[in-house]
Amino acid sequence: MKTQIRLFVLLLAGLVALTGNLAMADEMMDKSSVKAMLLEPMAVNINTASAEDMAQSLKGIGVKTAQAIVAYRDSEGLFESPESIMQVKGIGDFTYEANKDAIMVE
Repeated sequence: MKTQIRLFVLLLAGLVALTGNLAMADEMMDKSSVKAMLLEPMAVNINTASAEDMAQSLKGIGVKTAQAIVAYRDSEGLFESPESIMQVKGIGDFTYEANKDAIMVE
């Protein structure tokens, strides 16, 4: 009987822990960027968008890279084509290809 009670308590504790972890994961998902779940990046004008907007809209581009895009734009002038984003350190072929349909310059 004691073994059954211990097993029940252990099972109940595991269930409570699992439920708490699921609730925490759900809460973290609500707070995390939704862009990771999107199949396609959201369209963004790299000549006018803020670093935060670019980081949220483009796949594989975080805040630091988005800040580098803005810094490049501020120092070199407006981007003339979507491909010119590859001049920014941290933006290579892979990142460009993942976002090319979403990058606007007009």
